[in-house]
Amino acid sequence: MRRRWYAAQAMPLPTPRRVALPLPLLAALCGALIGLASFAVVAALWRVGATHLALLAAEAILLITLTGMATAILTAQPARIRRARVPIGRAVPHAWWPPQHDPVPVVAACVGTPIAAGVGAALWLFH
Repeated sequence: MRRRWYAAQAMPLPTPRRVALPLPLLAALCGALIGLASFAVVAALWRVGATHLALLAAEAILLITLTGMATAILTAQPARIRRARVPIGRAVPHAWWPPQHDPVPVVAACVGTPIAAGVGAALWLFH
């Protein structure tokens, strides 16, 4: 049996490229999903006729969201600049420098804002 020229090697399959989303965008998407879910839960409770339970659930979700956001933002500390193990007088490369921003407050705001907006809209519409 003769080998064909195109069957000499297996053609490698294309590998899909991984797309890395920025952390604030990923947090905002998760917050929007949770906000829509909480709005749907409150709307379903209101539609069934459990208006007091819907109001209680909406207020509880809003309180938990705002408390969590405030806690995450207020307890975040700025990045500490550690002592470099480099002789005095030498320049420290930028790769060794610690990041000067803390992503926790931004992520907390990106997650909590859509949740609070969804529950706030439910409170406004169904109250």
